[in-house]
Parts: sequence; C-alpha cells; structure tokens
Amino acid sequence: MLRLYGQESDRPPLAWSWVDQQLAAAGTYWVVAQGAAGHPQPRPVWGVWNRQQLHLSIGSPTLARALGERPAATVHLESGTDVVIVEGLVAVAVQTDPATLEAYNRKYDWDYRVEQYGALTRLSPSRVLAWRAAGWAGRESFQQTGCWLFAEPARRIGGSPVAAPIQ
Repeated sequence: MLRLYGQESDRPPLAWSWVDQQLAAAGTYWVVAQGAAGHPQPRPVWGVWNRQQLHLSIGSPTLARALGERPAATVHLESGTDVVIVEGLVAVAVQTDPATLEAYNRKYDWDYRVEQYGALTRLSPSRVLAWRAAGWAGRESFQQTGCWLFAEPARRIGGSPVAAPIQ
C-alpha cells in the first residue's frame, strides 16, 4: 500500500499498464544517486524501459562512479502531477543486448555505439511508486495511487521480473 503523508492511500488504484506506458514513453529519466560526499546527485539521462528494466545512458563520469560505488538509485520522470518513481539497483557496464540497443536507437533516432559510449546502465526495480494528481501543481490532491514491489534480481526466474501490486 502506498503511504501518502504517513497514511495509507485511500485513492483508487492506478493500473500498472499506465505506469508501464509512462516509463516506455518518457524522453528523460532523472537518475538520483548518492555522491561521494554523501549528497544526492540528480542527472537527466536518456533511456529505454525494456522487459520491466530501465536501461540508461549515463554520460556523467561522476554519476557513473557514484553508481559503481553505491548501486542503489532512484529514477523519476519529469512530471510532478503524473508521477512515476523507480527505486532499485543498477548494474554498471553489463553487456547491452542488441534488442535493447535497437529500441534505444529507434526511440531517440540515434546511433548509440557501445564501443564509443559504454554499455547502457541497467536499473532493476525493487519498488515503483506512482500517483496522479489533479489541478495546477497537484493542488486538487491525489486522484489515483499505486505501489508495486518486484522480486529481487537474484530470485527472478529466467531473469523475468514481475511487478506485484501492493494496493
């Protein structure tokens, strides 16, 4: 159950399909990692949502180093009213499969070359939080909410994650 301001949400549940579509359609993903000095390091990056995992092009050496040292990360999309937040662990410099690379290139009309830019950084979700709010800046409050837990990466059968709603 998603908690809002310390209370369990009493709002109607969001459909996972809406969250899945938001993650697939996003142009920019905001990655937040803990920096060496202990403060958050948010960076906007490109990426692709493929098989319920985020594959991100981390261009910043500082962010890549922070993620390599502390693999826990949070990623959120741009909207403050149609909100999707992904929490999980990253795997840096893991081989990027050709289908994911093709999806990335198609999405951005780009020619991402692993030899030049390095492998995409893969984030495996442990939890996804989402809500939709109404009115300017969400002033009319939460309309729908959702929280999904994912199996730990080591426990995923055949590498296939399954989102389980905890409404």
